Formats: sequence, structure tokens, C-alpha cells
Amino acid sequence: MLLLSYLVLTGLMGWRLVSVQVVSAAEYRDLADRQVQRTVELPPTRGKLYDRSGEPLAMSLSAATIYANPRELREGGVDPTFIAAELAPLLDSSLEELMEALTSDTGFTYLARQVPRRVGQRVEAAKLAGVGVLAEPTRVYPAPGLASQVIGFAGVDNIGLEGLELSQDELLAGTPGRLSLERAPQGLEIAHGGRELEPPVPGTDLVLTLDRQIQATTESTLTDAVDRYGALGGSAVVMDTDTGEILAMASTPGFDPSNPRAADPYDRRNRAVTDIFEPGSVNKVIAAAAAMEEGKVWPDEVFTVPDTWQVGPKEFKDSSPHETESMTFSEIIAKSSNVGTIQVAQRLEPAVFHDYLTAFGMGRATGLGFPGESRGLLRDPADWWVTDQPAMAIGQSVSSSLLQMAGVFETIASGGEWVQPSLVRGAVGADGRLRPAAEAERSRVVSTETAQTLSRMLVGVITDGTGELAAVPGYEVAGKTGTAQKPSEDGGYQEGAYIATFAGFAPADDPALVVAVMLDDPTPYYGGLTAAPVFSEIMEFALGHERVAPSDPGARLTATPAAP
Repeated sequence: MLLLSYLVLTGLMGWRLVSVQVVSAAEYRDLADRQVQRTVELPPTRGKLYDRSGEPLAMSLSAATIYANPRELREGGVDPTFIAAELAPLLDSSLEELMEALTSDTGFTYLARQVPRRVGQRVEAAKLAGVGVLAEPTRVYPAPGLASQVIGFAGVDNIGLEGLELSQDELLAGTPGRLSLERAPQGLEIAHGGRELEPPVPGTDLVLTLDRQIQATTESTLTDAVDRYGALGGSAVVMDTDTGEILAMASTPGFDPSNPRAADPYDRRNRAVTDIFEPGSVNKVIAAAAAMEEGKVWPDEVFTVPDTWQVGPKEFKDSSPHETESMTFSEIIAKSSNVGTIQVAQRLEPAVFHDYLTAFGMGRATGLGFPGESRGLLRDPADWWVTDQPAMAIGQSVSSSLLQMAGVFETIASGGEWVQPSLVRGAVGADGRLRPAAEAERSRVVSTETAQTLSRMLVGVITDGTGELAAVPGYEVAGKTGTAQKPSEDGGYQEGAYIATFAGFAPADDPALVVAVMLDDPTPYYGGLTAAPVFSEIMEFALGHERVAPSDPGARLTATPAAP
């Protein structure tokens, strides 16, 4: 019996050894590692955002993160009240908040994140039991508020949340590192224990197409205009006609990306891309280009234009009553006649007109890749009512963003070729050299001849039409005014609520820049009286800043930058 007992005991011990060392070896090894090993994630430094000249717009600086090990305090008999009282004035936190964290049942808890380094140094100097300091990057914006809706912001965990910080997060974020330490069961670090370090990989720096000076001037000009005309807000876009690069994209009111929670959601939106509106008379440029490209009209053709025009059940009117008069097509565009434009647009088949609207960028994303970008609203021609085509010709029953509107004029300015807009010039490699972004996509919309002819017609809008206040001293400007009622949610239009716009390019004979401006509900509400002078101010500075030769050789180039 004794021998049998020894054999059974030996068998049980053998079975247990095999179970622990062979069958469940991996499970027990993981359990041991969890008891002894502690892994700390090391955050990478987020990539910088520069403007086109190399001025920083967003960057990361080293900050201090304060943490504690409540279990160590409890096992070591340390009074958490004493620790909380020491830390409260250093961290600018309440005793209640700190006590809640210090008495929690965990081996790790944050007490404060991304505080100034000097705060971390003071905490380290206090040598408090169970309290440690980690170096952690924090996002800063050297020019607070500048291009804030475009740049966006990153959260406390180094993740992009809005704007380019979000859309380019994969490049900017980098790869976290890891530090593995050995610790005792109570959570204390073993000073001479093994360590494994996998350093973090910093994020990629990006160079944007934005020009800091043009951006600052555009924002200050918009802000002044919103105040001057009592508008709810405003947006503006400045583009390079050759490349499609966006030199400025501004919306006001803006916000400080260092404190996004304090801003209203309306102020945080990049409204030049996310918000859509009926373009109004600015859309007449597409109808004019389509009709000329299809050979349905020529600039000197004379039309008999009454002040009203009946299409199906709807009567369309010109903005001001007038006697029936003879007008050339050029005069129709210069004076922004609704009736004359509708007469021209009715010469086009609906499917053909729809194709031109799409080719000019309506109803489709621009390819910018910006978060929340709107495609606009453009219905299929099979769903059009009899009144839709004439309405679309004058900028109703169709909606677009300000960027899409700028793209229409960029197409005319670039000789009839649509160019995909861009906000990123390229990435900075490990060698410090710029690696350019992929070349912008291009597509032919109208012929060079049509684009040049229309450009000459749009000059007449400034010299003899509704856009006189858009003139820029020394330069020949081509452009178009727009005034449109704001649609209501239940159909129809809001009484007394308008969007005022102006878009154009200069110099007209050799276009360098496109500027598009939108004011939300200004007083007066006409685009020619409010948006046009804003266009003039922005364009004048941008042309001077870019050293574009004036149309008038005797004109002086001036560029007084706004404070960035």
C-alpha cells in the first residue's frame, strides 16, 4: 500500500510537471511575463506642417506627462493625501480630482498630460513616492488661428481629429516605440532588470501649398469685410492657375486650434470646402462656355431681351425691370442678364448642359481629399423639370462649394483645362529634401479659343458691368458677380437672406491667380457691392506678393502683408 501510494503520488507529480512545463507552458510563460514585465508605449514626434516657403504652421514640442502608481502607494503605506496636497499647486488641479486618481485600484493612472516641461521638472524635484514623469510631445501652432480650419488640430493622444491633421494623419503620426521593463509584484521597477527599447519613428514633415502672407492677408480682409457688411461669415480661396495649388483658403470667423473645444462647430468648419450654396449669376460662366463651345452662340450675336421670360409655369426676371432691348451676348454676360442667359442656355440639350456642369466640377468631389468635402448638388438630367435647365443657367437648382466655384474660373484661366486643386506640395524626406506630391490631374473642358473668348467677355463685367468694384489698379481683371437667395429647409427661399459672391482671375491676358469670395448674408446683399471689393483687395495683395507683372507697365507693385 505504501509503494502504491508512492507510485500514485509520483504519477500525479509527473503529470503536473508535464502539464505546467509542456502542455500549458506558453500560458504560464505569458502569466509570468505579465507579472514581471511592464511595457510602456513611447509616443512618436508628430510631423511638422510648413507653408510653401518653409514657415512652420504646426509642430510638436516636448511636454511632460505626470503619472502615478496607486498600488505602490497603498503597498508602501504612503498617504495619498500628502501626495495630492504636494501636486495640486504644481498641476493646477483640485485635491478631489487627484485623490480620486491616487486611490484607484490600478498600477498606472495619469495625473496630468502634456503640461509644460518646467512643471515636470518641479514634480521630479519633489521626489514623491509612486509618482513619475514621462516625456510626451504636444501639438502647438506658431501662428494661432492662421489657416486654422485648413490645418485642423490633433488630440491629446497625438491623433489628428480635423482638417489636414486628420486627412494626413497616416503620414504625420509616425510609429510609436516600446520600452519593456522588469518590475516587482507590487509594481516597483527593478533597477537592474532587463530592458528592451524599440525607439519611436517620428512622423513625416509636410510642406503645404499655402502662402503664410497671402493667407494672413486674406483672413484679415475677410474679417474686415464681415464686420463692415454685417455678414454672418465669409470664405475666400486663392489659387495658382498653372498648378491648381491653393495659396490661401480662409473662412471667418475662425478659431484657435490650441483650444478647439472653446470654438463653435461653425467656426471650426472649413466652409470653403464643406458648405454649399446656390452660386447665382457666377454659374452663368458655365452656360456661356458650353454654348460657345457647342457653336450655339458667338459674342457679338444680338438678342432681344425683355425683362421677364416665361418657361413652363415659372416666370424668370432680370434683377432690375427694363424695357425690351437689344443686347449682344457679351453685354448679356457683362450686365448679368438672367433672361438673356436663359435664352442662350435653352439652345443646349439638357444632357449636354449637364455634361458641361460636371466637367467644370459641379456635383463631384474635387479630389482635394479634405475631410467633410461636399460634392455639391447636381441632379441627373432625367430628373429635371422643364424649369431646371434655365434655373441652373443662372445659378439656381444647383449647389456648389466655394472651392468648386474657384475651379470653374481656374478652368477658364488655364485655357479651358480643369486642374485638380491641391493643398500639399510634398513630403520632406529623411535627407531633408522635398519629395513633390503627385502631379495634379487635368482634363480638357473647352477649347483654348473658347476660354480666351470668354475671358475677354468677363473683362467686360469689370469695365462695363456689375463688377466694377473688383477692379485692381494696374491689372486687367476678368470675373463675375453672383447674388443668390439662400434656400429654406421646407422648400423655396428664405426671405431677405442672400449669398454674395465674386470669382475671377488676373491678369486677364496671362492669368496667374484665381480668387473666389463668398459672404454669407451681407448688407447690401449684391455680390458686386460686397464680395467684389473684397476680391479686389485680396487679388491686389496676392499679385504684388507673387511679383506678377502688371497689365499696365507703369503701375507700381505693392504688397503690404498683414500680420501673420
